Amino acid sequence: MIQPIDTVRVKDLTVLGDPKLANYGQMRDYCENFSYEFRGGHVYGIIGECGSGGWVLSYFLTGREKAQSGTLYLNNVLAADSSVLTEYGCYVGEGVISRKRFGGMTVRQQIEKGLKQTNKFTLNELVEWFELSSSRLDRNIEHISNERWNASIAIGLAHGKTIFCFPWLNTAWIHSLRSRITTSVKILKDQGAITIIPTAKTEALNNIADYSVDIFLEEEKLS
Repeated sequence: MIQPIDTVRVKDLTVLGDPKLANYGQMRDYCENFSYEFRGGHVYGIIGECGSGGWVLSYFLTGREKAQSGTLYLNNVLAADSSVLTEYGCYVGEGVISRKRFGGMTVRQQIEKGLKQTNKFTLNELVEWFELSSSRLDRNIEHISNERWNASIAIGLAHGKTIFCFPWLNTAWIHSLRSRITTSVKILKDQGAITIIPTAKTEALNNIADYSVDIFLEEEKLS
């Protein structure tokens, strides 16, 4: 079973990559010399325009991108290789299990596969908590519209993930998804997870994020 991650600390992290999300988009993003410590049970807004590093930071923290330089500490222990983040991280908007490896498992199949390993929740609990539609459980996560955000987090919890990172979201997206995000991050906080949401303006995450972090200045503010 995956061990909980209480703290994630990056020091002088530089990452260049092309983060993407199916049916959402892709872009070149660059995070340079970023240092910060994230703590379990909190939601962090990473503040900066699209392309300023927030999206690729999220990508890195779920093991989808390698760093050019910098160090990573998990629970105050130096990680030998950032690829270990794939074990702990959930990239919100995607499933946990690769479509290429398993032929496109449905939301239900991904949740049930995780629950067999962790035995921490029940399918009915996750469906109720995340307000998942029974009619969409048997579809691939890419084909359930905005419910993918709730379903992705439910899948991550089923698999015991403890770091949940969103792609970069603009203010309009956050406004349209506010109810889903608010419900989901409350559950993640209760479970002691680390949640990261990159966006352009602190105000967009009012009553959602506990802290806002300027990715350029590395300054932390209570939201």
